[in-house]
Amino acid sequence: MPTAVSLTKTQDADPRFDIMPATFQALPTLLALGLTPQDMLRINAARSTFCTLEAGESLYYQGDDCRNIYLLLDGWAFRHQILEDGRRQILDFAVPGVVFGLPGSGTMSHSLETLTSCTFTVFTRERLFDLMRDIPTLGFRLLEIMADAEARAFEHLTSVGRRTAKERVAHLLLELVMRAHGQTPVLRQGTMVLPLMLPHIADALGLTSETVCRALSLMRKERIVILRGQKLEILDLKRLAAAAGVDLSTELDQATGRRGDLRLAS
Repeated sequence: MPTAVSLTKTQDADPRFDIMPATFQALPTLLALGLTPQDMLRINAARSTFCTLEAGESLYYQGDDCRNIYLLLDGWAFRHQILEDGRRQILDFAVPGVVFGLPGSGTMSHSLETLTSCTFTVFTRERLFDLMRDIPTLGFRLLEIMADAEARAFEHLTSVGRRTAKERVAHLLLELVMRAHGQTPVLRQGTMVLPLMLPHIADALGLTSETVCRALSLMRKERIVILRGQKLEILDLKRLAAAAGVDLSTELDQATGRRGDLRLAS
């Protein structure tokens, strides 16, 4: 059973929380875009607490009290729900820039587990709301992050409800490539670290691991992608997008704010 950060005890009592480290880790680009140096000074003063977790640890569990807001600075994680009989549904994969606990209902409806070592900034709800009031650009960026999460939730629902197994797997892989490398300035085939196992993909898509394996084998035979040893090799990006039912020419380039081709670098 992975360990979780307790939300009922003081952060000082948990060795994974660091209070006022000497050097602040930079905010993810998605969140820092448009912020002035003065804005950053204000934000750094408010994010005095950090949390570091190793792979396989949990930041919080389904049913825990929601007292803090967490920003993922580095690493990969995932949110999931567990049914009474132990079945797991992965709701979303998290990359740097994702915020957890905003908005919150008082009780976490899901658990958050790390796929790699992760670093989080920990805000009290009051401090973050004060920052959003005093720095409108920050509030706008958080709103964009929440809107992106909603759009992904809609796509995941469509995948589970209507897409074929191959389409589901291709769409998820393309989504993760876009989120991990969406602001890289070169479009080309390449290899990226994808810290997922077959059960993670299966539990995210409502499939069995065997079905995911067959879909990946088919895309390997078609020279589209190869997923081996947590490394994803993109052999044909356009064909991956076609398998996912995505038109690359309409994807939003987050770096420029213009519509353009998906950007990927090895």
